[in-house]
This record gives sequence, C-alpha cells and structure tokens, in this order.
Amino acid sequence: MGTDSESKRILTVVRGPETDLGLAVIAAVALCGAGLTIAFPDGSPTRPAIPDTGSLEVQCLVSDGPRVRRGFIRAGFDTIEMLPDLNPTAPTNVVTVTSGPEKQDVLQYADPAADALCGAGLTIQYPDGRSYAGDLIHDAVLEVRCDQSNSAAVKSAFAATWFVLQQGR
Repeated sequence: MGTDSESKRILTVVRGPETDLGLAVIAAVALCGAGLTIAFPDGSPTRPAIPDTGSLEVQCLVSDGPRVRRGFIRAGFDTIEMLPDLNPTAPTNVVTVTSGPEKQDVLQYADPAADALCGAGLTIQYPDGRSYAGDLIHDAVLEVRCDQSNSAAVKSAFAATWFVLQQGR
C-alpha cells in the first residue's frame, strides 16, 4: 500500500464474465476494507460511472492500481484502465483466517470478496483453484490462506463485507 502523499487514481470497473455489478460492489467493499481502495467522500467504496450505468468507479493509490484491477478480474470483472501485471511476493509465513457473518444467510454472497482478495494478492489460492475453503451455503464460516503480514487486512476486509451484507438483509 502506498504513502499518504501518493496520488490517487480512479478505476472504472466494467462487466466481464460476471455481469452483476452488485457482486462487483461486494468485491469493492472487501478491497476497501483491506485498505487497497479508498472510500469516496460520502463513505461509499464505489460510485456509478457517469454517464455509463453499466460500470462503477473505485479510487485507489496509483501504486495499488494493479492489485485492485487484478482483484476485480479474479472476481469476474475488469477495468477499462490497462495497468501493469501484478507481481506478488511469495508468502513466507502462511496462516489461515476463518471468518463468518453474524447472519448466516449472507455467507453465500462472500465469493466475490474472497476472489477479489485473492486476485489482489492478499490471500493465497487453494490447490483446487478456489479462493476460499468451505461451503458458502452450508458452513458457518469460510477459510482463506494468507501471509501473516496480510492477516489484519484480510480480517478487516471480511468484517467490512459482513457489515455491508448484513445491512442489506
């Protein structure tokens, strides 16, 4: 993550293989909770891209742009901005983070959040290619793997995700 004096940039998130922009908002909430994107002045992690209603905007530090873009790509979206590829560092101390919402019915919506965190390099993909372990319909929690240095950001990302999802239910 960049410095406070670093300039910000806007990324325009567009549909990709996934077309439901509501799921892009969940990914954006997780990325914002992790500190990779910056909320807009009204506190929202996204805003509609004007005048196009088929996209949204997020803001981040210039240095975090590639990570944010890769997060949205992993979650099934893209950005109109082409950015350099992400070169994640290899984890040195892998830990498992377990997280679950108070209202269990919202766990089923966690997939875009987990995918965005994995794409952004905060969590580590499982051998089967998934971003998390667990059954989002039947389990009470999900598990993700990450480097110990990222565990606080990952916990914060899921806390933000659960908060927003539970507000809407």
